[in-house]
Amino acid sequence: MIAGLTDIIDKFDTFILDQWGVLHNGGHAFPEAIAALNLLKAHNKKVVILSNSGKNSAFSYARLTESGISRDLYLDVLTSGDHMRDNFNSGKFKTLGQQALHFKWEEDDTVLEDCSVQSVATAEQASFILCCGVDRGSVEAYMEDLAIACRNNLELVVSNPDLVAMTPEGNLKTCPGAIAMAYQKLGGKVHWHGKPQKEIYDMCKTLVGGWGNAIAVGDSLEHDIAGANGAGISSLFITSGIHADKISNHASIEKLAKQYKVAPDFYIDWFKQ
Repeated sequence: MIAGLTDIIDKFDTFILDQWGVLHNGGHAFPEAIAALNLLKAHNKKVVILSNSGKNSAFSYARLTESGISRDLYLDVLTSGDHMRDNFNSGKFKTLGQQALHFKWEEDDTVLEDCSVQSVATAEQASFILCCGVDRGSVEAYMEDLAIACRNNLELVVSNPDLVAMTPEGNLKTCPGAIAMAYQKLGGKVHWHGKPQKEIYDMCKTLVGGWGNAIAVGDSLEHDIAGANGAGISSLFITSGIHADKISNHASIEKLAKQYKVAPDFYIDWFKQ
């Protein structure tokens, strides 16, 4: 347990920050997080935001500014959506065809143009599933489509692997990763992007020009901490995020870490200086 970043700031040259649950929960930025970012800037640390967002980094720049986090407080942003778009544009998914059954958040169709694919109305018409949102509200609302897709041996590409995210009101909402997980359990093939995939940490390292000692900060044991462990870097677990209702003391954190088969190096209640 650490009291704040001051306890460990001299150990690391690069801080890889999750966005939701660390800097904000979809609303205004946490005041302590802004202070922590200012501390990192004052110590000339490289700060990159690594987010399991299906949107691209340009959207994140705007979202962070709206939340109250100024652009000069971080070096750059890399999202799971960037990771996915890069794979489409490099030709990795050319064998999937271009007919996407698109699961989305209501307002977001830009990904279709970004990935050079088009949306179709039904699973029977699709050559693959592009899973970027949960506008139907629950995984159950997608099961009929998933069953048809699985029978037709369609592959699923997911832009955001998170299962849930915290809302500004403190509730948990279902994320695209939960649909992808359900499809995988049916026997369908899933192409995952973002944390904890090692590939995105390699992209992150290139983006910031390399590092000597890096630490990843996040509230998801399954994504942030597992990703850091897999990439061979240190990790700081934020206990006030998506696992908060299961945490009461150090023993409960150890129990959760064993459950997820991860090992955070440090933990703290909030991201703060």
